[in-house]
Amino acid sequence: MVQHKMKKKVTLPSGVKQKKKMKSTKQGPKKGHQLTIAPKKPAAIQQAKIDAEITRTINEKNEQLLKNRADKDVGRSTST
Repeated sequence: MVQHKMKKKVTLPSGVKQKKKMKSTKQGPKKGHQLTIAPKKPAAIQQAKIDAEITRTINEKNEQLLKNRADKDVGRSTST
């Protein structure tokens, strides 16, 4: 036995349109609300790779230089 109000089942009147789901087409990544991110240009990608390689080379040389200085200050031989 129900001790609260029952929900009344509702039927829609004739002539009412049914809800339709919108079809979404995948366009690509979005930035913000409506802006589509443009694909990267090959020249920019190549320049970024070159910059990364230069940075890597400089960092390796700096690390080697600092290691040699530290070894020299401690008194280690540089032949190993």
